[in-house]
Amino acid sequence: MKRRVRLLVAAATGAAVLAGGAGLTTTAALAAQQQVLAADDFNGAPSVSNAGVPLEQAVEATITLKLREPGKVTALSGAITPAGKTEQRAVTFDFKADSTSTATETTVTGKWTIGKDDPSGEWKLVVDVTRDGSSRANEFAVAVSGKQGITSGTVTPDPVQLVKGEDVKVTVTASVKDATMVTAKLVSDTAGEYYDLGELAKESDGYYRGVTYFSDDSTPGSWTLELYASRGGQTLKGEASFTVVAPEGGASKKARAKVTINAPSKVRAGKTFKVYGKAYRGTRAYPSKVLEVYFKAKGTKTYKFMGFTKTTSTGKYAKSFKARKDGYFQVKVPGTSKTRSALSPQEFVDVR
Repeated sequence: MKRRVRLLVAAATGAAVLAGGAGLTTTAALAAQQQVLAADDFNGAPSVSNAGVPLEQAVEATITLKLREPGKVTALSGAITPAGKTEQRAVTFDFKADSTSTATETTVTGKWTIGKDDPSGEWKLVVDVTRDGSSRANEFAVAVSGKQGITSGTVTPDPVQLVKGEDVKVTVTASVKDATMVTAKLVSDTAGEYYDLGELAKESDGYYRGVTYFSDDSTPGSWTLELYASRGGQTLKGEASFTVVAPEGGASKKARAKVTINAPSKVRAGKTFKVYGKAYRGTRAYPSKVLEVYFKAKGTKTYKFMGFTKTTSTGKYAKSFKARKDGYFQVKVPGTSKTRSALSPQEFVDVR
């Protein structure tokens, strides 16, 4: 059942600073690639980061350029004009003139501020370069995305009907725009219990999804889906309600399991890295337990089994992989007759 999403804007500290019932407007993400209009003094395409309209506090966007023959350049300055506007704002570059340089190319980085009331769209950057006594204007089109927005969030099934002796699969689906990361939690309204899905995977249809499993002793009653759409240190929080129904015949008498997961956020292609964490049975470490590791490539819907790993006497585990493609890892604790199964949050690895 689709629920209305209540939105909150949270600062980096997590404190709510704005609440609304109708939802916030969003702007479709612009193409990530920046366009070179006329730039004889530079090589290749620019690299731009953090170029998005913030929710609250102003952010600092950066552009990195490859300057040709820097030893001949005596001055470099820049200005950028927001989409649909005429007034310019300064772009501060880290360039320092050095007439002794014989390099054919050097990297220069410029910075400027984007505020919450600025427009999204194509901004025009002009970089003036003075070399050999004359100045020349170099033009770039910089795509600035709009504020991140949460359009919808659903929990399937709703209600979640618990089943004695079984784990019930629960899927979260979210429609989110202009965020660099989307995470989710399922939180009981009456107890301190929650399921952390970690970072949701953006799939080929453009929706973000994550999966967890509710054990039969999960707290029945009202629960809340908490969605977090983050970018540039600022987070938009969305909430939607759903219901959990107690199992017929009551819950089975099994110990709860839990497993954490960690991995490097960025890895060079071909390099070896580790997925690691710790498994628990109840509140204690789960020693000598065989765990299952799964991987889902970015943009796909299906997890693939990647192998087993065994916990140490202190419940810790680690398994090595070679970086081949962007994607999400999850680790599962298989259930037994005395212990419930458990699934870790999703962990994203960006292969560069």
